[in-house]
Amino acid sequence: MLFEVLQFLFAIGASDITDFMGNTLGGIIGVGVYIVFCKLFSTKANKILNVLASIGTICIVALLLLLIYLRISGVIIYKVS
Repeated sequence: MLFEVLQFLFAIGASDITDFMGNTLGGIIGVGVYIVFCKLFSTKANKILNVLASIGTICIVALLLLLIYLRISGVIIYKVS
């Protein structure tokens, strides 16, 4: 909610109720996944989630680097009308 209020106050981007609802739902799902992992893997839940988050972060960074490379090399061309 803080980010949505800051967007509205500073007129940065567009503040929308659907963004707020999506962010809230994502937070609830994240907390739910954490609770389920804690119940399934009581002692190693944090370690498992940290490893999964690290793998996900590496994959996202690799994808972004690939997209930047493809854009710089001219494979991806944006046409502005």
